[in-house]
Amino acid sequence: MIIRQQLDFYRNNHGVSTSRTLFTSELGSNMETEDNFVVTVVDLYKEKKWREIVDRCHDHPERNKLLWVFPSEANLRFLTECLVELGCNGVLSIGCGSGLLEWILSEATGFRVSGVEVDGAWWQCKYAPPTFIPLLLTSSKLDKNVMNLLLRGDTTALLFCYFNNRDAFNEYLKYFSGRVLIIIGPGDGKGVHTDPKPFGDVTDDWILYKWEEVRNSKDYIAVYCKNNQAKDVEM
Repeated sequence: MIIRQQLDFYRNNHGVSTSRTLFTSELGSNMETEDNFVVTVVDLYKEKKWREIVDRCHDHPERNKLLWVFPSEANLRFLTECLVELGCNGVLSIGCGSGLLEWILSEATGFRVSGVEVDGAWWQCKYAPPTFIPLLLTSSKLDKNVMNLLLRGDTTALLFCYFNNRDAFNEYLKYFSGRVLIIIGPGDGKGVHTDPKPFGDVTDDWILYKWEEVRNSKDYIAVYCKNNQAKDVEM
C-alpha cells in the first residue's frame, strides 16, 4: 500500500521508531518533532481513531503538515446535518492534499468522500506526505474522468478547503451539476488568504445556507445551495 511505503520512508529516513509514538499531555511541547507527529497521525488513522486525531491534533504546532483545518466533532455533526437536509449522498473535495480531512469526514459522517489533486508526480513520489484516501489525480486542465464526476454530481456536495486558485475554482463550478457547495477557509482577521473566501465570494447563483466556525479558530465552514434550490429548502 502507498501509505505503508510512505510511512516506512518517513521512519527509515528520519530516525523515527517503528513503535507507536505517543502524544504527551502537552502537544505544544518542543520535544515532539514534525516527523513524530506525522507517524502518530498515520498510526491513529490505521486504527480508525478519527476522534483522537481531531481532539488531539487541532492545536498541534505541526498540524499544517497534513491539514489546515481540524474540525471538532460538533463541526462534523453540523456538516452531516447540512448534507442530509440538502439531499446529498457524497462529497467531492477539490485540492484535497493528503486527504486527511476527507477521511475524517467520511468516517465521522458515513458519507462517501472523494478527493481530487493535481501534480500526480509529486503525490506518488516517496518524498510526499502520506495520503489517507485514494487521490483522483488530474492535470491543471480538467481531465475527462474528473469532468464526468462533476457533470454527474447531482447529489454530491463540492468541497473547497483552503483553496487558493480562482480560475480553477470557476472551472470546477462550470462543470458541476450539483446543488451544494462547501467552502472552508479563514475569516477576516485570520491573517491568511484563500480564493475563494468562505463568505461573500461566490456569484448570485449560490445562496448561503448555513455556516459555522471551526472551534474558535477564525476558520469557517460555509455551506451554499443553488439559488433555485433555496426556496425548496427549509432554512
